Formats: sequence, C-alpha cells, structure tokens
Amino acid sequence: MPKLGLLGLLLLVFQCCPAQLINNGGTISVQSGGRLLCAGDLLNSAGSILNDGKVEVQGNFSNGGTYTSITNSDTLLFTGSGLSLVNAGNASFTYLAINKSTRGDSVRLGSPLIVTSKFDYLSGSFSTDYLSNPSYVLSAPATAVFNITPGLEIAGRVRRTAWTNTGTTVFNNPQLRVSTIGGTAPSDVTVTMLPQSAGGDPSQAEREVKRKFLFEQTGGANFTADVQFPYAATELNTNNETNLVPWYLNAGEWTAQFNSVTKDVANKVVSVTGIPVSSFVGEWKLADPVYKFNVSLFLRGAWNAGPGDMTPSLNASGYLPLSQPYAASPYNYNGTESVPSIPNANVVDWVLMEFRKPQSGLPSDAIPTTAISQRAGFLLRDGSLVDLDGITPLSATLGKQGPGFVVLRHRNHIAVMSGALASGDGTFLNDFSALGNCYTDNGIGNTPVQLLPGTTKYALWAGNANKDGVVNASDIALVKAQVNGAAIGYQAGDVNLDGVVNASDVGLTKLNANAAATGHVLRTSGATSTVLTSHVPGN
Repeated sequence: MPKLGLLGLLLLVFQCCPAQLINNGGTISVQSGGRLLCAGDLLNSAGSILNDGKVEVQGNFSNGGTYTSITNSDTLLFTGSGLSLVNAGNASFTYLAINKSTRGDSVRLGSPLIVTSKFDYLSGSFSTDYLSNPSYVLSAPATAVFNITPGLEIAGRVRRTAWTNTGTTVFNNPQLRVSTIGGTAPSDVTVTMLPQSAGGDPSQAEREVKRKFLFEQTGGANFTADVQFPYAATELNTNNETNLVPWYLNAGEWTAQFNSVTKDVANKVVSVTGIPVSSFVGEWKLADPVYKFNVSLFLRGAWNAGPGDMTPSLNASGYLPLSQPYAASPYNYNGTESVPSIPNANVVDWVLMEFRKPQSGLPSDAIPTTAISQRAGFLLRDGSLVDLDGITPLSATLGKQGPGFVVLRHRNHIAVMSGALASGDGTFLNDFSALGNCYTDNGIGNTPVQLLPGTTKYALWAGNANKDGVVNASDIALVKAQVNGAAIGYQAGDVNLDGVVNASDVGLTKLNANAAATGHVLRTSGATSTVLTSHVPGN
C-alpha cells in the first residue's frame, strides 16, 4: 500500500501501484504522456494530483485534496473488474473514461462529478446512485463530447450546462437526446433516466414501459423541446411496441403526447418534437395508449329466453348497417368505424362505448363532456362487445390514464354506466349483466338495468326509441307511428330488434313505460323519480 507523505513529490511517466495508493499530503504529478495505473484504490486524502497524462484506476477513487487537470488531454480512466466508487470532491475532470472489463463491472458515483471536455463510456455499467443519493449528478457542458457505446447507458442524473438553442445534446444514452428551440434557452438541462434494471418504475400503478424519465431546467422561458426517448425490449411490459407514445405526469394524471411523435422500433426509440416548456419539466414515460374493453351486456329487446342469449335477427335479415349508426343527435359521434360486410353471423347490433373520466373522479360528475374516448363496436349474441373483426374485444385509444367509467349506449335501449374501473395492464373489465357492476343513482326509481325473466342476469332497458334517456308516452307514440307506416329494417321503433316494427314492439315499450305503475321496476332506496330513466349522468 504505497503512501506519499506531506512533503513528497512524485513525478510520473509510468507507475503501477498493485494495491492502494494513498496520498496524505504530498503531490503526485503525472507528466504529459505519462501514466499512473492503480490496480486498487486511489485515495487522495489531503494532497495534490496534477494530471497532464493518464490516471487509470481499477478500484475506488476518492479525492479529499486537490486534483488539477493540466491540459485538455489529461484522462481519468476506470478499468478492471468489480465496483469502482468515485468521490470527486471539489475536482473536475477534463476527460473521463469508463472501460470496465465486463457489463457486470461497474462505476458508481459517491458524490457529484463534473466533466469539462469529453466523456467516453466504452464498457461496464455506470450509475449516479440516484435512488440512494438523488443529488448526485454527472455534469458536463452541452458542448462536451459524449461517446457512449450503443447498448450502454447511465442510470441516474445527467446535467448539461452552458445550454444554448443550438444542436442536439446526448444525455444518459446515445439515443437519449434533447434540443430546445425558440424563446429564451435555459442555462442548463438535467435528465434523470432509470431503466428497469436500475429500479426504473414510473409513478403510479398504471400501464407503462418500465423506464422512468425526469426532466429539469434552470432558467429559460417560452421554448419548446425535442426529445428522443430510448427503451429496451425487456421493459415493454404489456405494451404493444408499435403503439408507444410519450406520456407526462400532469397534476397527478398521466397525459399522452400524440402530436409530432415518431417511432423507431428497430432502434428502440420514440421521438417527440415541440414539447412546450410547461409540459417538458417533470416526469415522463412511454406507454401504449390503446386499451381493450373486455365488457359484456345484454339488450332486453333481443333477448331469447330459450337458448339464453340474444337473437341476431337484424344481421340474418341483412338490415345491419355497414357503418356505425351513432353520428346523429343525441350521440353526435363522428367515428369512422365501418366494415365491408358484417364479420360475424352472431352480431346482434352496433353499440357505442364511451370512457368518461371526470376530474373529480365522482360517478355523478361523469357527464358526456367528460368522455375522453368513444368507439363503436359489435354486440354478439352471447353479450360480448367486440371490435370490427367480430372477434377481439373492443379497443379504444385513451389520452389519459387512471380510473374512469365505461358507458354503453344503444340506439333504442336505456344507456348504462359502470362503477369506477381501473386498468394497470391495458384492459378494462366489466360484466353489465350483473346489477352490482352498474352505477346506480339512488334518486331514480328504477334499477339501471332490467332483470331478465327467469334468470339472475340483467339487460339494458328496451323502449327508448326517441333516444332521450327515458321510456314514456313519447316512445310509445314513435313506435306506434312506425307500426302504422309498416316500417321494416333498421328502425328506431324496432325495440325487439327483429327487423319489423309491430305490436310486439309497442307492447314491450308500453310495459317498460308503465313499469313504475305496474311494479315491474325494482326501486332503489330513496328514489324520487318514478319514470323509467337512465342512471347515466347527462345520458
């Protein structure tokens, strides 16, 4: 264990220290072209190191004294096996290099570290120890050159100083790049990136790629940022890679960034341009915004008690439209869902699904304007709601994450809404044939769904032919008018969905319109309304 005393002076062209080198007050000078190789720890406890050559350390490096870079060519290099803990003290390094023996051999910061000119990260692993010491950061001017071998990355915080609105700057990963445009440039930008292998787990239990990004800035105003987000295939979790978009945490709610996004699946990078400064600072992640809605429901009008399912009569008769039928009021849905032909003989009808997400989180506030996504799909005879292929569960793109309410609407049945549903894996589940899975407004006299005769299952109330959210005399009049007109086909008055508007439709509508008087409706406690009414807020 070589030690250099208080008055010692060591001039080095080449020196190899097989174990620790401890400087307790002397001066170590590495001349230009010289090399100091320390196969163990280098501890500059109280002395000086003047480096005009190369200092190579295979153990820990600790500076409690003075470390001076003489020229722009001096190097502090970490090699060898095992862990190298770096405590830089008040020193800065012109040229820092990491070239450990294997990926399992690592360098970890024991204090903040400053590089002024060049950083080469060639082999090994490198961490700023963010989870245990979040204040530790690798700092370098934006003009400093970062050479990082593809596949390697810095786990933790990297700050680029002396920032300007010119060029693109590399941070933790050769693919993690940031540039700013317009306004007043910040004086520095800091990126914290934690891959899953280093404990990266974005805030909240939501769907996500298991990699965490945090962005900070000092100064600057009114600029926009362009960012490249790298990820690893092993971090995808349940996400479809081709759907990935960036998300930012806004007031405790994850919000997707859909505009100006490009995806490079081959290189595992998602890029976004034009991020406003108000969104740039804070936590970001990558996630798939396409969610599956594995929900089921029955329509009372189409119910066939014999086989215990619904009859697809409209489909069999060729009356189902090939495009979604919810463009007109009160739905005003402008979706483009259409098919060249009905994809499944078991399709009963089109159903409109909405995902409502009120800011309060309360079901009573889930009015139509809180819908963040709508999608029309096919209802099968067994109650499954499927996508346009007639097989897979209906999917929809969501721009916000967190709990919400699924609303199902049909053109002549009373709409229904779920209770609050959460999805951390990309799928929302709800069986609307169970009364307990349907939202109940206790101010309404009827249950939100109708008990199917002879079963324990529930279905959407039939008879809302005029689509106003209640079943009453107006609906009866509409159905009767279509009976008088001998209407057939895809008609609002065809509440039993058999393709013909006749006395059966009038009878079913009358039964439900008069349910409050006949006792057919199971009342909810504290109810004040006796008209058959939808429980969906604002319908």
